[in-house]
Amino acid sequence: MNTPSNFSTSQTPNFETLTQQAELYYAQGQLSEAIACCREALSLQPNWAPTYVTLANILQAQGQISEAISLYYRAIEFNPDLSQAHVNLGSMFYRQGKLEEAIACYRKAIQLQPEMAAAYWNLAKVWQKIGKSEEAIASQQKALELNPSLGGVEFNLSQGYRLAEEGKLDEAIAVWQGAIKLKPDLTEAYSQIGIILRNQGKFSEAIQHLKKAIEIKPDYATAHQHLCGILRDGNNYAVAREAVNKYSQECRVVDPIMTAIYMISTYQVSGLNEIAKDRFFDLEAKLIEDINIAKKSVELKSLYGNFLFSVPYLRDNIEANSHLYKLVSKAYTELALKPKSNYQQKLANFEFSKSRKLKVGFISSHFCRHSVGWCSLDIIRELGKLNTETYLYSTERLKVDDQTQKFSQAATKLYVPKKYPQGIVDVGEIIGEIQQDKVDILIDLDSLSLPINTEILSYQTAPICISWLGFDAPYISSDNYFLCDSHTHPQDRDKYYVEKLVRMPDSFIAVSGFERIEKSKADLRKSQRIGLDQIVYLCLAPGRKFNRDLVKAQVAILKQVPNSILVHKGLGDVEVFQAAYHQACQAEEVSIHRIKFMDRFSTEEEHRNIYSLADILLDSSPYNGGTHTLEALWFNLPVVTHVGEQFLSRMGYSFLQSLDIKLGVSWSWEEYIDWGVKLGQNPNLRQEYIDRVVKSKESENLAPLWNSKKFAQDMYTAVEKVLIRAC
Repeated sequence: MNTPSNFSTSQTPNFETLTQQAELYYAQGQLSEAIACCREALSLQPNWAPTYVTLANILQAQGQISEAISLYYRAIEFNPDLSQAHVNLGSMFYRQGKLEEAIACYRKAIQLQPEMAAAYWNLAKVWQKIGKSEEAIASQQKALELNPSLGGVEFNLSQGYRLAEEGKLDEAIAVWQGAIKLKPDLTEAYSQIGIILRNQGKFSEAIQHLKKAIEIKPDYATAHQHLCGILRDGNNYAVAREAVNKYSQECRVVDPIMTAIYMISTYQVSGLNEIAKDRFFDLEAKLIEDINIAKKSVELKSLYGNFLFSVPYLRDNIEANSHLYKLVSKAYTELALKPKSNYQQKLANFEFSKSRKLKVGFISSHFCRHSVGWCSLDIIRELGKLNTETYLYSTERLKVDDQTQKFSQAATKLYVPKKYPQGIVDVGEIIGEIQQDKVDILIDLDSLSLPINTEILSYQTAPICISWLGFDAPYISSDNYFLCDSHTHPQDRDKYYVEKLVRMPDSFIAVSGFERIEKSKADLRKSQRIGLDQIVYLCLAPGRKFNRDLVKAQVAILKQVPNSILVHKGLGDVEVFQAAYHQACQAEEVSIHRIKFMDRFSTEEEHRNIYSLADILLDSSPYNGGTHTLEALWFNLPVVTHVGEQFLSRMGYSFLQSLDIKLGVSWSWEEYIDWGVKLGQNPNLRQEYIDRVVKSKESENLAPLWNSKKFAQDMYTAVEKVLIRAC
């Protein structure tokens, strides 16, 4: 035998030293030399258990499993408490397929040494092999707690993803943090932690992790997207624009679609629609030239759910908009959505009888204090009083509040699904619930604005699927329907849609009113330092609905109405709003001091006092006010609205038509200005407008817009006809 290199020739090695040298030879792949050291050590001390373990390890590496098992048993015979011998023996049994024996060995090792990570790690493999996944996960997690480096960087990454998919978010974060300890520049781990923290509402911590990911890898698009989303949705507009500009700078070449979408949305919410429009037209032209530039599912989903959502704020051209909707929706449904045949409800197998109650389901993420919530509750409540059962299914995140409780009381059932990581709900879970309830008619309240809703509709989850209220039609299936009225959708509009249009007889919506904390006009004006004799115009356009045409028209009205001011209250970048009004005022030689900006209120009930403060609401265009315009009319505030081509630019017109009011309806910006001036200058005309609104709410003259009971009856009749016709 060669003399070990760390021995001097004058020394005689002892059995412990020889065993250590055998381990070294084994690690270096010098197996013959390692065996020789073990044999010599055992000749000096035949009952030294660690030497038997080392020799067994060497033999099993040579494929001599039976011999290795015998040696592990000898080691245990001499030292029953040697945990390493039990672990290694368990591994031999695992290789032989003797899983029960392997489990017993690993458990014994853990009993002897509870902090032995390898024993837990190996036990997890056995549990996984026999199909006990929960036990496998628990053992694996324990092993990683004791030794995070056990699985390596890639394993920790994949382990984190698996835990996140199971909703074990804190455990996922811990595993990813362990991966970062192994590899401090692990961009993916920082990014994933940031995403989870964002969805947990821990925005400051999320920002730190996402910024770290970008610092390590400046062109890491996922981290950029979530950072931009946090800043944009957190109303930190200037910083959000800075972040999205950096994202575009770093990733525009490799990620042109997503950078454009984030640029458009970020500038829109700020109120800079003119800049957003440039990026919009640029991306639209590329998509029209070749829609196949969007190859990834995530790109198609974002084009459908975010890019198309931006369209009606930027352009009022129903032909051009319809062409774009159809182009993107077709690609989205064909490539990103993969309907499962077992979900689809075939009408051929469906039987409907008027003798039983009609089951009507609603899907939305807004059964709460939200515009959709305020505008749908009364109708759902009234619908539930008819020959129906009403089922509500929450999608995405539901911000449970006092309004949610009212929805729950109004419906047969309110279903809130289990939440999954990153705020994602399992679509299959919702579909399964809908089909278990055997819903006849499924009504989507959010439409194109929430891709998860259109995904549910694309599966034809109920015999009849209808979109209504929250946005324009989803453009996904000619088998489905869209609820509207003849004012929002004149008879020539059908050709622009994929879904079949179902027109309600009076209006596409009805509400029974709104509550507020009452304050007198005098007190409100005094608190805002506004004179009682001043004419107060009100604009409630948030950043997305804010544009230069609107500003120019409003300032032109102020110029012609002495002693008038404009109060602007809307979510967006106040500095952007101020700059736009300042420029328009300079051009018209109107004092900028005649524009007053108000902050948001804590509750809707407080906000609604603003309608007593004002004399006239100047509606936004090309995307009209929805809930705000309804609120203004309910509180008897005259409205000036600009009628356009598309559905969302005709909402104000529909509301006024259902009240039989022609005052304030304009078909051009010139008419808009003219109505604003006339209503501001002529108190008798204002009073005539107010009197008509007041009369529309009298019980004997109740207008369709305020008659939720009639609307529910009309809706029931309409959907029943659709169902009977389809069957």
